[in-house]
Amino acid sequence: MRRIMTQLRVMLFVLPFLAAMHICYAQTVITGQVISKSDQSAVSGATVIVKGTKIGTATNIDGRFSVRAKDGDILVVTGVGITRQEVTVSGDQNLTITVTTDAKNLNEVVVTATGIKKEAKKLGYAVQEIKAADLSKAREPNVINSLKGNVAGLVVDINNEIGRSPGVYLRGEGSPMYVVDGVPMSSDTYNINPDDIETFTVLKGPNAAALYGFQGREGAIIITTKKGSKNKRGFQIDFNSTTQINKGYLTFPKIQNQYGPGEYGNYGFVDGRGSGENDADYDIWGPQFRGQLLPQFDGPINPGQTYTTTFKNGDASIVNDRQPTPWLARGKNNLNNFLQTPLLSTNSIAVSSSTDKADIRFSAGNTYQKGSVPNTTLNTTNFAASITYRFSKKLSLSTNINYTRQATPNLPDVNYGPNSTIYNLILWSGADWDVKSPEIRNIWQPGKINVQQMYAEYYQYNNPWFLSYEWLRGHYTNQINGYMTVNYKVTNDIDLLLRPSLNTYDLLNTQKMPWSANEYGRREQHGDYNEDRRSLFESNVEIQARYHKNSILGFLDVQGLLGGNARNWKFNSD
Repeated sequence: MRRIMTQLRVMLFVLPFLAAMHICYAQTVITGQVISKSDQSAVSGATVIVKGTKIGTATNIDGRFSVRAKDGDILVVTGVGITRQEVTVSGDQNLTITVTTDAKNLNEVVVTATGIKKEAKKLGYAVQEIKAADLSKAREPNVINSLKGNVAGLVVDINNEIGRSPGVYLRGEGSPMYVVDGVPMSSDTYNINPDDIETFTVLKGPNAAALYGFQGREGAIIITTKKGSKNKRGFQIDFNSTTQINKGYLTFPKIQNQYGPGEYGNYGFVDGRGSGENDADYDIWGPQFRGQLLPQFDGPINPGQTYTTTFKNGDASIVNDRQPTPWLARGKNNLNNFLQTPLLSTNSIAVSSSTDKADIRFSAGNTYQKGSVPNTTLNTTNFAASITYRFSKKLSLSTNINYTRQATPNLPDVNYGPNSTIYNLILWSGADWDVKSPEIRNIWQPGKINVQQMYAEYYQYNNPWFLSYEWLRGHYTNQINGYMTVNYKVTNDIDLLLRPSLNTYDLLNTQKMPWSANEYGRREQHGDYNEDRRSLFESNVEIQARYHKNSILGFLDVQGLLGGNARNWKFNSD
């Protein structure tokens, strides 16, 4: 019987999401082809995105594409060498989109491996550049989230859990490496201030990232940061502030509120650990809410007085000193009443200046997140400095350093089990108690503060406020990354480069599991405290010799690169 009921609960939980999926799939698949206006040839590698969304794709070698959209949606077509084109979907499920050639884009210069700049049309591999300014209008808690739907072949699985990094996959093969100003970086991408980024360049395939060895086997995301001011002779201050309030949810699971906890229609609370009638393990198949008198967890206790409760069909009864109270659905909206309105606030300021001799830029930024679960926040603070000085026409020096501090006293646990708030509120919780009631909000039983939590069941599950304010999971990270680059121009055709770089972080995760907390496999409920410390040190020393000769014999353009990199990597975990 228990197994059948569990299956029914899972079905009730899943059905609303299936309904939501049905609504999504009411859209149709639009197919089409992108061709050139000048010669009617197919345009491959163009990006086709549904405007205002992150739904998109890329055209294949024949210029063909398919994307899910509905009537009235606008398809935006962009790409290297073509002008931006917008087409409205209006019933025709097979479109032909004509684009014009943009000579300016054909000569576009992009940043490739190890920081080398090349014309996009001369590259022998797939590359796509995104201007950071195009991604900063609607802020994301993690800057990589903004790339979703903007790069063909790049999959960004956004993790909506606070403090969690997205899953990033290039062409479905694996996670690309991150390179900042030509320097490989071990990062979860939270340590990058979006307002410090100039461009993203995505190198696709092993050929594009061959110079990075095994690290670049799945491709690379090249990040170029801002240097100096836009006005090459002047002083500039940039300030950016955004605040997002996310109110409401796409869907809520529909939960029955006709029956309370128990089994086979019977329930009576004594101690929440099985001494009563089905008052442990809290299965939601108890009596129907009709206002009948039943002993409940918050009923008045009258020592010396006994109350007898007889259950369905008279086959069981309990006697205790807890006065029966009306059996009512007091918490029909417990989940909605518990969750709070999430908030995302970002603020940054940058001071920059450029002269004939130097480019200088200093910046500071802060991102504050408040989660939908009470008492869950995340603070990320960034400081960055960039200085370039040109000693002469032959010799220049560039330095860049970035410091990031990430801190939170509590991150929510969203795993399966009684340590998860959502698990307690949706899967294994009835409407017989109100999440906003003083008894539940006060967390502890009277006279047993820090010893015994207050809840309707003490065998396996937990008070949601207890989980949020007492079972704390802290996260603290300090990360520093930076580099120094020395460039020397030997002749008009030969450049030498020396670039030492550093990437290091220390991380501390803490967990305070309070007394009386329930967790699978931990029936003693005695609590504990643990720490997880990790540290990383990575250094790279890179040397390059570059050769570039134009118009040899009047038609040859010759480029060459010779170099090497020494990498030192050390990781500790306690």
